[in-house]
Amino acid sequence: MKAESPENPAEAVTPEEAIERRALARAQEEAREARRASLRFWTKTVCGLAAAAVVVLGAGRAADAVMHLPVFDFSTLEVEGDVARVPVERVKQAVEPVIRGNFFTEDLDEVRRAAETVPWVKRAVVRRVWPDGLRIAVETYSAFAVYEDGRLVDPDGVLFSANPDERDNPSDPLPNFYGPAGQTAQIVRYYREFSRALSSIGATVTDVACSDRGGWSLVMASGDIPATRVELGREDAGTNIVAKVADLAAAYPRVVELMDGPPASIDLRYDRAFAATLPDREAIRKLREAEQRTDTDVPDEEPGSAQHDEQPE
Repeated sequence: MKAESPENPAEAVTPEEAIERRALARAQEEAREARRASLRFWTKTVCGLAAAAVVVLGAGRAADAVMHLPVFDFSTLEVEGDVARVPVERVKQAVEPVIRGNFFTEDLDEVRRAAETVPWVKRAVVRRVWPDGLRIAVETYSAFAVYEDGRLVDPDGVLFSANPDERDNPSDPLPNFYGPAGQTAQIVRYYREFSRALSSIGATVTDVACSDRGGWSLVMASGDIPATRVELGREDAGTNIVAKVADLAAAYPRVVELMDGPPASIDLRYDRAFAATLPDREAIRKLREAEQRTDTDVPDEEPGSAQHDEQPE
């Protein structure tokens, strides 16, 4: 089966590239016209064979004979969608083993189920293309976090298997989620709410965990805050753990001032109070060294170049 994928959308190109692309477009149009001519030929041929078969074999046997002609065996596969993360060859490898029929007899649901086993594929729609083709449109997942077993989590909390290095921005770190697989949607919701609550102190939530007994915790960090574990406890009646995180964010600058540095860990499992451990000086030192290394990695201005402060228009 030959694999095909749609052309990429047009973009700004040089005049030379434009000439090459126009030539390629003409060649592709010629190929499409040749295919249309082939389809017309086979349509007429099949109709003629069908008429002859009806005369010789009768209607029932003729229809069966025509449906099993080799011309209707699948020979092309088209994939529509994100072919960067779902290459045509990968889809082809998944669906070819389950194809047992042809244009008329193939079970498209079985082909769909096979296509949906391909990494990143969230949903697939399979259609026949006359007279010997399959077209599979794929909808892909979006990676939101990494689950404890290495699977990825989408923004709705659905778990799926894929290579995180194939996502749109592989250099951007993903948060880590821990807890029962059935709780991932709730973990996503809490992650968003915790992140909003801690944005006032510039902290990022790197981990969210839910224990088997329903106890919640998070890890926050920033350029000034080493990775800090925050115990939240269970959200029982009358206990709002998101409100606890908001209260922590409001009090955090004062806590850092009193402790002469960011606390190493924080425990919010108390009513109207929380506990904090003394700053980890070694962790703070390493964080500052990492920040300094990052600063020195920025290339200096070339000799003779001038720096200008520009005002926005």
